Amino acid sequence: MKVSHQAMRELLATVGPLTSREAAEFFPSSTHQNVAAVMSTMRKAARKQVYVCEWTRESDHGKTYLRAVYALGDRRDSPKPPRLTNAERCARRREKNAIPKVANSIWNWGVQP
Repeated sequence: MKVSHQAMRELLATVGPLTSREAAEFFPSSTHQNVAAVMSTMRKAARKQVYVCEWTRESDHGKTYLRAVYALGDRRDSPKPPRLTNAERCARRREKNAIPKVANSIWNWGVQP
């Protein structure tokens, strides 16, 4: 099934707000880049058909991406959130790579969290 403006309008009307990756799951022969391109043209058309209602961070293969959540209508787009600061990125990396605190020895039993 080819991704068209009409198909995208029907999908957003029945399901509700979606990211391009979520919308691509409804079209088996397309990728999220194809869906994102259709959404972009619908946003920039003479009569705006979709808008960005919010932004969300999604993890994909170990990386975090900022993705737009599209909704049907002609409202103003939600502003894009600022980039993560270096401190926030470092905190996420430390949290992801943290070694779990478990009792790995008889000497650590009393120190468990």
